[in-house]
Amino acid sequence: KGCTGAFRDGVGYTRKNYLNIQKKGDDIMIETILAKCDERYEKPECGECLDCTYMEYCPGDCEKCLDYIHNPSHAPKGTPERKYDCVHMADVYTCKYSFRYTSEIIYALKRCRDLWDVDKLKVLSFGCGPCTDLFAIDYLHASGDLRYENIEYRGVDYSEDVWKYIHRDIKQFENQSRKIDFFYKDACELITTIERGNWIPNLIIFQYVFSDMQKHTSSQSINYFMNTFAKYYNRKISKNTYIILNDINLGKEYGGGRQFFDQLCGKLEGTIVRKGRFCNDNAKSEYYPRGYTYGENSDGEFSDNRNFFDIENWSKYSPFDTCASAQMLIKKR
Repeated sequence: KGCTGAFRDGVGYTRKNYLNIQKKGDDIMIETILAKCDERYEKPECGECLDCTYMEYCPGDCEKCLDYIHNPSHAPKGTPERKYDCVHMADVYTCKYSFRYTSEIIYALKRCRDLWDVDKLKVLSFGCGPCTDLFAIDYLHASGDLRYENIEYRGVDYSEDVWKYIHRDIKQFENQSRKIDFFYKDACELITTIERGNWIPNLIIFQYVFSDMQKHTSSQSINYFMNTFAKYYNRKISKNTYIILNDINLGKEYGGGRQFFDQLCGKLEGTIVRKGRFCNDNAKSEYYPRGYTYGENSDGEFSDNRNFFDIENWSKYSPFDTCASAQMLIKKR
């Protein structure tokens, strides 16, 4: 394991490409999907709160519900444990977090230099949710950084009922050169089918997957997933394939799953590895005011953490204007 020219250094911030796309009048996926989410959220006839999983503890505010899920200590005493399970909440989640999560993947993809000129991009996305990784790919294709002719995207997520409207809208972007499919099953179960199959991606993305597994999945199932994925990677994945692991910059003891990056990587053969983190402008730790440091052999803090989009018109969702994740990038030799 080590660093070579497989990764581009010095990737910084620019909003120039975004402004150029706007001037050309091109539709980019993230703006179309968020506009549809906003339209659904604004409809007064939503009845989701009447059947809320939080029952009598429902705050009647999707952003507060999200906070309760992300930070259970913020919820009233007696509030039941909960996953993402509400289409209305999904729309708010997408409007609030997509600019941050999409930008984090844009930075990662800009470092994966051997992907820039791939003719056919085949993406396997674990924990795809609202597909912020696909938003990033679409953005970089529109800006000319990724120059693929065809793309095949396969998203894995266990929550069909939560993301069904967003995925329906994303499927509208399909055409002869863009194929999008979703597989609604727990990744720890589906990995067996993936390992036995013949479809081979050249880009694999873990987008906020391991922090979710840490909260909701047994250690036995996580170990099975990693071992089966490693067998798939070591036997079938071709050289020059990239893996992007992007997640909250917290260890397991703080409700994150960053240690799983290194555990998974340690099972993979023939890898070139880079890892680092964004400065977290919202960090609350007295000892780590810019966010937690990221282990041995890390690149440390990335040079920039700003997102690539204009969020001025989305202020009612309180979106983040900066990135804050930890990342590991892996290339197969």
